[in-house]
Amino acid sequence: MQTQRFWIERAFQDAKSELGMADYEVRGWKGWHHHMALVCLALVFTLKERIAQAESLPLLSVRDIVELLEIYLPRRPQTPDEVLAAMGRRHQARQKSIDFAQTKNKKPKTILTK
Repeated sequence: MQTQRFWIERAFQDAKSELGMADYEVRGWKGWHHHMALVCLALVFTLKERIAQAESLPLLSVRDIVELLEIYLPRRPQTPDEVLAAMGRRHQARQKSIDFAQTKNKKPKTILTK
């Protein structure tokens, strides 16, 4: 029974690191449930692929499957302007987060009077 826990923890680790379980940015339960459902579907897909390829590729990992999908699935080409715009949005969000953390950590000074 103890060895079952390892495989459950490993599945969660793969889901978090490779399939985006920890990358949700939703504000409500409905969006969170949709995100988790899609991550679970992706986890089932990768598990079925690993089982199907067990004889020919015994060391196939979730990361390997993700990399193969990134290579072979079609993508809409991006222009340099689109890439720079996306980078600018990420930088703005990161700066906003940094600014918020700095203002949150500043404690107001209290002056004690006698």
